Amino acid sequence: MSPPTLPVLQQLHCLDKSLSGFHDKLCGVLYGEEYQQCEGSLQVGDVTWLVDYLDEVRHHVALPLSLLKPT
Repeated sequence: MSPPTLPVLQQLHCLDKSLSGFHDKLCGVLYGEEYQQCEGSLQVGDVTWLVDYLDEVRHHVALPLSLLKPT
């Protein structure tokens, strides 16, 4: 996967995924003004990079077993 071309996506690319506050920083970039301004004009390569990146860093939530059992 080649690196993104937009500065806002490069911010994501540079985030340290191993830090405990990673998901907060990720949300900060995605909800930030810079991303909001460019999201409608993303090029195909940047959209592909973003989808692959988000798939790679998605947050897995473990549900308690009691929520999975029917009542």
